[in-house]
Amino acid sequence: MSSPHSNPDLHGTRFGQVVVTVDLALGDCVVIAPQRAGVTTAPRKMRLNSLDEMRGAYAVQHRLARNAAVKHPHAAEIASALKFAGEQIADHERKKRT
Repeated sequence: MSSPHSNPDLHGTRFGQVVVTVDLALGDCVVIAPQRAGVTTAPRKMRLNSLDEMRGAYAVQHRLARNAAVKHPHAAEIASALKFAGEQIADHERKKRT
């Protein structure tokens, strides 16, 4: 079985310009967000392997989104994607236990 991360266009969920793929079997996610690279913008992939990592990354992105002085253009979208992924994995783990 192939990973949903291998085809984010087909298996991903979009939040503005951010795409997240969730692999419920492994309990991980990959967030793809645009990032400035010199004079252009390039996609940056961030793989989070556990709910703890997702919670930590969510807290940072949520703080960046609320801080007007920092002006991170995609922080709110990344935070939404991480929240979605965390909820999906937590629900899946809860169902496995019952």
